[in-house]
Amino acid sequence: MTGYYTFTNNGTVFVSTDALQTTAAANWYAYFPGETIELANQSGDFADVATKYALAGATATPTTGSDGLTVTMKAKAAVLCIVGVNKGESLDISVKTADGMYVSGLTAVKNSADFSVQKSDTKVSLLKANDAGVYYVVVPAEVKLSVYNGDKPMKTTKDAGLTAGKYYTLKTGETTGSATNKLGETISWVQLWAGGPKFATKNVAQEMTWYDAIKTDDDFAWGKNWRTPTADEVYGEGKLYALPDENNHWKPVAGSPSFKIIKEGENITLVFTGVQPGYTKNTLTLFNKEKSGDNNFDFWTSSEINGYGKRFNITARNSETGGLNIGLFWISTFDNKNTKYLVRPVLAEK
Repeated sequence: MTGYYTFTNNGTVFVSTDALQTTAAANWYAYFPGETIELANQSGDFADVATKYALAGATATPTTGSDGLTVTMKAKAAVLCIVGVNKGESLDISVKTADGMYVSGLTAVKNSADFSVQKSDTKVSLLKANDAGVYYVVVPAEVKLSVYNGDKPMKTTKDAGLTAGKYYTLKTGETTGSATNKLGETISWVQLWAGGPKFATKNVAQEMTWYDAIKTDDDFAWGKNWRTPTADEVYGEGKLYALPDENNHWKPVAGSPSFKIIKEGENITLVFTGVQPGYTKNTLTLFNKEKSGDNNFDFWTSSEINGYGKRFNITARNSETGGLNIGLFWISTFDNKNTKYLVRPVLAEK
């Protein structure tokens, strides 16, 4: 082989304007997206995975190509789904091979349906980001790798490496855990989206005014490890969020945690479930407080507007067709600060 022909997908098949048939039957090899793939400085966007996602294949039998070419392409790369857990954290993802060299790219292996790993003895960043989020990084498959965030090791594979064509989720921190409060209790917490607050899995036992809810450090009801979240931390697209349908029944929005009402006897709860990679097993339960015949799942936030406190509120009502539907899902902006409501603390992180 002395060079490469370029084939471009026209929507149904790959077509080349410069490829010529051979005088004798030969093995043809194909590489996508090209014979050289640079893996440094990837964007992290899901849509950009295809521009780095190595595929290779060969004709099943030798051919001159006069009747066209049929090549089955197979993945030669894997994808790391990097979850930056903490708001404002910096990510610097690099990958080393077993010999301690940094991965920089992939190169087609001539006369083989494969790619080899390009390496560097100086650091190569495959991804840099400045905030929490979910980022996608293409890496070589089927070779032993060690993944780093800055100087911190994240994961080392077995000798066989990652399976080609698979996605692997790696988190920069924990998304569940626990912390004590000043009452001597150990309280579990859960995070539902990247960079989101770490919600306690229970409410403060007693309702309180907004003025008590906004207290911090040792003055807060649970002490310095906990605090009341702001409205912007818990509500909005990608956070706790819903929109009404044509029947004014509020439904989950794509990208935000899903939710459902669970009724067990007389007990009614509202359960949120994370939808981002790394969060699909994380759930948060809000408990019902019946008011004026409605079922309410609410808590104070530490935010205010025009002299009123902001309260996160979900109201479930019985529909004419039977069953409970969400009738409100919003931040209430006209609650008297002296009114007592429940508080769902979040972890106070420095």
